[in-house]
Amino acid sequence: MRNAFNLIELIFTIVIMAGIFAVIPKIIFVTNKSDTFAIKQDALFNAISLTNIASLLSWDENSSQTLSILTTSDNSIECNTTTFLRVGGFLGSNSRNCKESFYASSIGSDGESNYLFFNDIDDFDGEKIDVNFSSKIKYKIYTEVRYLNDAIFTTDGDMMTIVLDNSTRSNTSNIKKFKATISYKDKNISSFSYYSTNIGQITLNSEAW
Repeated sequence: MRNAFNLIELIFTIVIMAGIFAVIPKIIFVTNKSDTFAIKQDALFNAISLTNIASLLSWDENSSQTLSILTTSDNSIECNTTTFLRVGGFLGSNSRNCKESFYASSIGSDGESNYLFFNDIDDFDGEKIDVNFSSKIKYKIYTEVRYLNDAIFTTDGDMMTIVLDNSTRSNTSNIKKFKATISYKDKNISSFSYYSTNIGQITLNSEAW
């Protein structure tokens, strides 16, 4: 019965151990890379979901008070004072008009404290969502809502074309921009935006046959 390895067996053992120790760091690297990819995918999915939720909400808190287009600080494309219609509106409709004097609100002036009570796009302004998988693996989603400049436009008959301007303004306009930004390890990695416009509420009239 032998009490020790011979030289050949010892060499093979060293070679095998060296191979194992060479592969382990690569396995750890691939695992961490896979975890990072999964976390980023989760962050992207949640940011897209938030953007989709915002797109389904009212343009403004006061939109729930009237079917009409709300009055803003931008007078360049306000309604015709005789027909009470903006370009794109149509006579006989009970929507897309601005006969009633309801004003758009300032961003953030009507924010609710719980997502379940969010009823307009403004409520998302200034929100931050922290997602922690561990003390070292986490990401954040920041949301903001801003009024955009919309003074540059052209008209052709009943058609209006607005040149989208991403510069923000403090007073009210007819276009709001929702933006969800993803931060991973204190670096912004992606963002999603949604543009909401002041076009009033749409309803359908029905008549008995």
